[in-house]
Amino acid sequence: MLLTTLNRTKQVSSGNLKWIDEMIHAREKLITTYFKLLTLPLDKNDTGSAELHPSYEQMSEFCSLLVDYLSRGHFKVYPKILTIMENVSSRRLTVARRLIPRIENTTEYLLKFDEKYSGELDEGIMRNWRKDLAYVGQWLEIRFKHEDRMVIALQIMDNAMAQTTKGKTKQCSTKKKEDSPE
Repeated sequence: MLLTTLNRTKQVSSGNLKWIDEMIHAREKLITTYFKLLTLPLDKNDTGSAELHPSYEQMSEFCSLLVDYLSRGHFKVYPKILTIMENVSSRRLTVARRLIPRIENTTEYLLKFDEKYSGELDEGIMRNWRKDLAYVGQWLEIRFKHEDRMVIALQIMDNAMAQTTKGKTKQCSTKKKEDSPE
């Protein structure tokens, strides 16, 4: 589901805004690292099956990407979206203002994961890492869904503005023709 959401967002965004593209690229990197961790094999040994734990570097990389992604949204992307929407459409702004608190709810849990796994990783901490990582996937899915709604609203607004501008340009060119001497 995470990859489906990513591909849909890429299609909707279609490269119109560099900072949205950067967010999508950061999301793609985060998802790739997430799946690398999630698909670590189990290590079979003589005493039964033992789970391989991610290395400190692997977990640190994921936590770093996670925090970077969360920060990018809160400090770079969402303020820009709100500013654009404030200047254009109060309806779209309402959508964004409704979605941002929902996104912030996901941040709390995701940061708890970072706090738990970005430090020293002993056996006690790593006991539930797969289960915790699965929950991270669920929270990321929710977050991405809400972010995508904002990107879609921004895209709809951008398309509407383009149509309005196109209509005004057409009116101006028609008026110039009417006003020009023959």
